[in-house]
Amino acid sequence: MIFTPQGPLTAAGYAASRDTAIGRAVKIREMVAANPKTFVLATKADEAASIAASGKIIVYQSIENSYPLGEDISLLKTFYGLGVRMASPVHTLNNQFGDSATDPVKRWNGLSPLGQAWLEEANRLGIIVDGSHASDDVIDQLVAQSKTPIILSHHGAKAVFAHPRNLDDERLKKVAASGGVIQINSLYVAPTTTTPEFRTMQGALRARLAKWSQLTPAERTALSKEIADLDTAYPNWRASFEDVMANLLHVLKLVGPDHVGLGADWDGGGGVKGMESVADLPKITARLRAAGYSEADLQKIWSGNLLRLLTQADAYRESLATAQGK
Repeated sequence: MIFTPQGPLTAAGYAASRDTAIGRAVKIREMVAANPKTFVLATKADEAASIAASGKIIVYQSIENSYPLGEDISLLKTFYGLGVRMASPVHTLNNQFGDSATDPVKRWNGLSPLGQAWLEEANRLGIIVDGSHASDDVIDQLVAQSKTPIILSHHGAKAVFAHPRNLDDERLKKVAASGGVIQINSLYVAPTTTTPEFRTMQGALRARLAKWSQLTPAERTALSKEIADLDTAYPNWRASFEDVMANLLHVLKLVGPDHVGLGADWDGGGGVKGMESVADLPKITARLRAAGYSEADLQKIWSGNLLRLLTQADAYRESLATAQGK
């Protein structure tokens, strides 16, 4: 994922974030190239099965927050060329493309004119449009105007937890009715309690955690203990596995397994009690089986629905090229 925090809406801000984002895309490609026995870069849906069968890890690239494009929509083609196949317009604050779900003052009441152009270009290129972090108005417009179904890559249900980042049932049903997919997050799934002291301590631990690969085994052990101790001292600072399942089961019941996936947002702080790492993901599969979901349903939830969107986005791109005689 190519993530760039929201910065100032200035020429200097755009240029700095553009360079950071392109650098991130290049690093992802370099990482894959340096580890060919482990990773394979993919750009089409039908590449996933053969890569998985080879025992290697599939690497699809996405952009979270299109802020780095600045006001130059043509840069989206540059990222497409680097392998990007999914993108979202905004993050935690309003930007040049539209309004964020968590910015208290709406600037555009949906997509900006530049955001409308961004949507058209994403469709033209065959990039899946991601509405997570966007305001309700933006999501409404994406559903209504996108030429291919959209995704909410890491989202939650407002009926379970009324957070601005989550979506109400009627909108969730509209996303599904348009062919879209709602991937359940492990953030914003339940109310939590923190204090300024806790947030300071958590920030310090996260800064050290970001340098995990540089730590010695003894330092890693010590850091893991400090994180566990923080959980003990502040037991209500994060949600639980059961909270994630409550969101997942609610949305599955609401729209069905053809329109649901998982998007835990691990690198955004998405670890919850009982689901701290990918090693815990089989617990979700076990719970879904116990709830009566079939193996075919599970295949859709874990990958099939997302790959369907990629297929549809690419098919629309090809249809435009055919119509234009290219």
